[in-house]
Amino acid sequence: MAKKNLKYYIPGAIALVFGIAAFCMMFLEAVKYTADLLITETSYSYTGMQIAFGYKETMGSGALSVQTTILNFNFLALLAFLLPVIGGVLALVFKNGLITKIVTTACFVAGAVLIFSIVGYAGMGMSDAQKALVENLTPTLCAGPIVGGILSALGAFVCLFKGTIAKAIK
Repeated sequence: MAKKNLKYYIPGAIALVFGIAAFCMMFLEAVKYTADLLITETSYSYTGMQIAFGYKETMGSGALSVQTTILNFNFLALLAFLLPVIGGVLALVFKNGLITKIVTTACFVAGAVLIFSIVGYAGMGMSDAQKALVENLTPTLCAGPIVGGILSALGAFVCLFKGTIAKAIK
């Protein structure tokens, strides 16, 4: 009898793995600002972690060092990477019900939408000097959020069809 009940936790565990994998994409490059000048190419890239929690750079050394804030804390970026994990934990902990299915799927879908749109709100946390610096540069979505968004969409699919997947497992 315990083996029969165990199969109902497998889709939730799969959803949690997708959520954790989507969260791990936070550590990869998320947004890249580039400009192709005549002589050289200029680019600035930031990881999802830097966009979510902020980023400071120290210029100079010793007594002449100056710490400059490049990015401030960005709640939307943090929420984008946390929602898939929250959806995965809820999918694992709670049984298959209509409300659980809606909430877990919504967590994954909202996380995927926020991850894919990270370029749009990455500038919200920038300092004024950094905004002026990247104003004329072209922002690009990098591989980390693309993979994270796809993993989050797969997690939403697993949560939506959690009961069907559990019944298909023998």
